[in-house]
Amino acid sequence: MRGKTIAALAAAALVGALAQPLTATEAGAQPPSHTDDTRQSASTTKVTTDNLVPRWRQKYDVLRQSALQQQLRGDVPVGKRVVKLGKGRFAKVAQTGTDRIFVVLAEFGEQRHSAFCDSTDPEECAFPSDGSPTRYDGPLHNEIPKPNRKYDNTTLWRKNYNRSFYEDMYFNRMAKFFEDQSMGAYSVEGDITEWVKVPFNEARYGRNYCGSIVCQSSEFLIRDALSLWVAKRLESGQTMEQIQAYLKTFDRQDRYDYDEDGDFNEPDNYIDHFQIVHAGGDEADGDPIQAADAIWSHRGNVSIHKLGTGPEIGPKKGGVEVGEGGVSDPSGAAVEFPDNPTGLWVSDYTMQPENGGLSVYAHEYAHDLGLPDLYDTSGNTGGATNSVGFWSLMAQSRGTSPKDEGIGDQPMPFGAWEKFQLGWLDYKSIHAGNNGTVELRPGQVLSDRKYNGAIVVLPDKQVQLDLGDPCDECGERFFWSDRGDDLDTRMTREVEDGGELTAKVKYNIEDGWDYAFLQASSDGGATWADVETDHSYEGADDSGFNASGFGISGTTDGWVDLTAEVPEGTNAIRWRYLTDGAFALNGFQVDNITLDGEVIGDAETADEGWTFKGFRRTTGTDYVSKLNAYFVDNRQYVGRDRLLKHLYSYIGYSGKRADKVEFYANEPGALVTYWDTTYTDNNVGDHPGHGELLVVDARPEFDHLPGPGNLLASPVKMGYDSPFSLKRSRDLDVHYLAQPYTIEGSGRSPVFNDLKNWWFASDEHSVEGEHPGQTQPGWSSVDVPDHGVTIRVVKVAKNGDLTIRVGSVD
Repeated sequence: MRGKTIAALAAAALVGALAQPLTATEAGAQPPSHTDDTRQSASTTKVTTDNLVPRWRQKYDVLRQSALQQQLRGDVPVGKRVVKLGKGRFAKVAQTGTDRIFVVLAEFGEQRHSAFCDSTDPEECAFPSDGSPTRYDGPLHNEIPKPNRKYDNTTLWRKNYNRSFYEDMYFNRMAKFFEDQSMGAYSVEGDITEWVKVPFNEARYGRNYCGSIVCQSSEFLIRDALSLWVAKRLESGQTMEQIQAYLKTFDRQDRYDYDEDGDFNEPDNYIDHFQIVHAGGDEADGDPIQAADAIWSHRGNVSIHKLGTGPEIGPKKGGVEVGEGGVSDPSGAAVEFPDNPTGLWVSDYTMQPENGGLSVYAHEYAHDLGLPDLYDTSGNTGGATNSVGFWSLMAQSRGTSPKDEGIGDQPMPFGAWEKFQLGWLDYKSIHAGNNGTVELRPGQVLSDRKYNGAIVVLPDKQVQLDLGDPCDECGERFFWSDRGDDLDTRMTREVEDGGELTAKVKYNIEDGWDYAFLQASSDGGATWADVETDHSYEGADDSGFNASGFGISGTTDGWVDLTAEVPEGTNAIRWRYLTDGAFALNGFQVDNITLDGEVIGDAETADEGWTFKGFRRTTGTDYVSKLNAYFVDNRQYVGRDRLLKHLYSYIGYSGKRADKVEFYANEPGALVTYWDTTYTDNNVGDHPGHGELLVVDARPEFDHLPGPGNLLASPVKMGYDSPFSLKRSRDLDVHYLAQPYTIEGSGRSPVFNDLKNWWFASDEHSVEGEHPGQTQPGWSSVDVPDHGVTIRVVKVAKNGDLTIRVGSVD
């Protein structure tokens, strides 16, 4: 769906009062006792995305991105499913076969958790209501009010949300969607439970007490529902062995290759794909009943047990054991959940509402497969909007067909980049500077005739890093480790003996994951030993690099002194910098190195005896190289892209007609998107004109809303005619605050030339870059590099096939 993400915040102590918060994305939750699960963080860290990715998974995602980039550069053959990146380091770059999903349907009772009371008075409980819910009991399933279609044509509703409905949604409709997007390479199957009723109301799991759109309390719905499900199976006469055998049918994969053998198709004692469907509406949709107590649909990793815990055999990525229980809210309701641990665990999960529609289910599951959000996630809490909109399931996912009652039961399809990320794009790649003609079938045509995407690989983007100035008493240069993932950089020189070593250092290194080392050798560099310094890191060694305990990690406040005692008999020393596969910081800087009182390195000349492997001398301004590319997608009203003819837009009524929408169409043609690996999100509110994957608007003129103020239309509306085409775009007739207005169509725009401007930071109404109203000019389209690349639409056949010619400006 369009925007949602969450923060799964880890537990901190709460025993009558709040203690220090700890975020799951950094360290995982503290393991709960079986007598107290109320230890949640009250952090005010604001997280606005529905795709909660903890640090350990980010590291795997970086490996996968590295493999995909190698494939695009031509270093890895196209079509490989698994890529080896180094010793014990593999990445899965194509989703193939049929995965099994285990789905639990969960509804809510009337029991109140003492920390989540109905009152708005902070004296009454730790996390009081904000007063927005209209009821606090439940909800049970089938309690969503039937909408009056005279006033509400958005809410999805049916009389009976039973198990058979979800079996059809998941294993017929969603399976067909992924089969279509993958051209038959991938599908899903699985099983769904009957509705499991937990004693607590939804407020216990959904209330936004932590300052983010999802709090860690949501994870306890997984624990509680699975505890009751296992107990019910045992009560029905099944043995534990039968339950375990059933659960093992959902454990076919080692998703993150914990044993580092490159085999992703082996069990690891974690459920491969777990989902909760909860009774009631979605906070992301502004559920009017539970309101801020409703759960925001999201994908995450359970952090009830911290990283480093897990099944007896398998990875230790934390989570929750299926069937575990204990006493919940011991000082209040004291609800006891049956404790029947099965040995199988849950980490990866998605959670979505009873009436979310297939679009929400497919969007969240695509997160589970590794796709990011492509909308500006700040928009979930009133922030910015970019132009991707209905062009991707990962932006505005809620597709609707004319026959639907309500919006969002038809998932918008993937674009070319998303298919590439999952190994499903049949593409032709051309490197900038080369010419080529590519015939593209419509992106949603399932046969393999012609290509369904083209990629223009650009020269690497040189991204400037400002490392700061040399230290006050230093010269004009210093030594620097480089910045990046999976680095092993070094600078080495011979010395006559050991003694006291001093240096000026400045570092910004990921705590406990990445390290700098001072090392010494007494055999000319054949072997090396770490040397203790007065900056040796004393925290937990999360990456395993710091076995000696002498590594340097963390961040200094500017340049500081370092001292160490180099052992007697040393005849070579070196600085070494090691990083893992994610979250690279600026690294390690060193200057004015002395040994036994003699200066052995001040970086001012190149002849000081040092040899470099990755380290280098710098003035403080340096550059890193980043892959970037154009993707071309043929979007025609064919297959699932017929949904582009029926896109919803709120009319803008107030009062009881506020949920009324009208429909419009996006224009067909060659959609060009720009992939910039400098960025890891599409939050144009933070970096206008720039993002991970943004749409080039072929007609980037600004359109203004009716009424005073010269307010801009939203980037989604202005981007309706983004594709390059041989035809004039049609007028777009919609409403704003119930007043009709027209975005006038524009002339033919068949040629993309990246030397031209397709993005503008301001218009004639902007004042110092600030435009009146919510929407800002810099949120629309994308600021592309200027390499002289041209992409020309040559012809479009009656069946939608499109021919493009990639070239260069003469």
